Amino acid sequence: METERFSNESERMLRIDVDGGVWVKPGAAVAYRGDIAFERRHTIGAPSLADAVLRETAPLVKAAGKGRLYCGDRGAHVHIMRLSGQAIVVSWQELLAFEETLRFESRLVGRGIGIAAGGMVVVTLSGHGALALATHGRPLELSVAPGESICTDPHATVAWSANLTPSLKTDMSWRSAFGHGGHEAIQMSFEGAGVVYVQPYEDASRFKLSTRPLKKLAAALAG
Repeated sequence: METERFSNESERMLRIDVDGGVWVKPGAAVAYRGDIAFERRHTIGAPSLADAVLRETAPLVKAAGKGRLYCGDRGAHVHIMRLSGQAIVVSWQELLAFEETLRFESRLVGRGIGIAAGGMVVVTLSGHGALALATHGRPLELSVAPGESICTDPHATVAWSANLTPSLKTDMSWRSAFGHGGHEAIQMSFEGAGVVYVQPYEDASRFKLSTRPLKKLAAALAG
């Protein structure tokens, strides 16, 4: 039986047995042993301007070789997921690492609705392999069924099944759910059949990160 390459060294630390390559978020690697080289995903050579800006906005690093790699993100809890042919959409902000066997595509959701200074950068992962999220606490898994949509706080939403249809909507009454009223009155709504993952934490900083590249990306997509 093949040993799983992604495992929890602790609840806040990911251990990866590298034998080939894995993708990690910049700054995630905290230690390693063995022969591992790191290379940032190139912006030059991207198939389009929008893709080039996405690579700048939500960069990834390839860790290749053979050895053991330890990853973490500001003491956040590490949650490992394993895909067996299905696809999942993950917020780049919470994505920690994933196996190179998974296909991936970055994109922007919520463009033109004001939050996230232009949108929320997500990565769609599909195929067979493991991925790891860095979340504040253990994510809650919420089921979505046809005709039974679910609404979530975009500041707490970390992932969802790729076959779900997400949308962003304004609900002024939603503002009253926040203690200080500093958030925008925006909800994420999911339709279809699948699951949505939310963390028990409203991370307002996720939509303040790299606002200049996000605006540049929105302009590239509009062009």
